[in-house]
Amino acid sequence: MLKGLGDIGNIMKLQKEFKNIQKKITDAIVVGTSPDGKVHVEMGGDFRVKEVTIDPAYLAGADAREMAEAVRTAVNNAVAMVARISAEEMEKVTGGMNLGALGNLFK
Repeated sequence: MLKGLGDIGNIMKLQKEFKNIQKKITDAIVVGTSPDGKVHVEMGGDFRVKEVTIDPAYLAGADAREMAEAVRTAVNNAVAMVARISAEEMEKVTGGMNLGALGNLFK
């Protein structure tokens, strides 16, 4: 009768592990840069931009289109880094198993 309750304990343990990883990912800070290294974007694991730093010498000489491209590239690099970290951390818990819709249970 109470045979299946062990599974509930395992699910609760897995949920706790997911919450710990979610916090670890959210607390992570990455820095994306433009190819020339003159623009740096600091981003949290929650995909929020914390800081944008632009080389002052670059500011003086770059045109608007060039500057926008550098910022866009730095942001995209930071986003890719956060996505990679998230995937790596989740794989540690799931062992590479695709949870599909079940992954939503742990949010």
